[in-house]
Amino acid sequence: MIIDRLRIGNRGAATVEMAIVAPLLIFLLFAIVEFGLIVRDVIQVHEAAREGARVAVVGATTTTIKSRATSALSPLDPTKATVIFEYRRWDFSTGSWGSWTPLQDAGPVNEALAGDQIRVRVRYPHQLIVTGLFGAWADGGAGGIKTVQAATVMRRE
Repeated sequence: MIIDRLRIGNRGAATVEMAIVAPLLIFLLFAIVEFGLIVRDVIQVHEAAREGARVAVVGATTTTIKSRATSALSPLDPTKATVIFEYRRWDFSTGSWGSWTPLQDAGPVNEALAGDQIRVRVRYPHQLIVTGLFGAWADGGAGGIKTVQAATVMRRE
């Protein structure tokens, strides 16, 4: 009889425990998915910057650099990406690198000379899927956009 009373008193314990733990588990699930999508975007943006730098150091035109960098963003929307390419030269009088200058075309190749550093930067606006939960990750807190960016520097061949 006493054992039956103890069993009756524990009947709703599992429901209460689930009600306490379920929101935490759901939040954790959304966090894992959101973080995974951001990491995917970071990897793709790094790949795009690296691919753009690889073609830039062999003298490709700025149009080719941009098209190769954006094509490396395959699962992402390349129209949303910003690709910036710059170069700088070694200044022998000061013994240091000069300032970054926008890379332009010089005929069928870019204007960087052999030994110059070329930097390709790629920025991509990642749209958070659950802005209400992870709005603090967003840039400026509004709009649910987290800008993912990468830069690669290589020497001109």
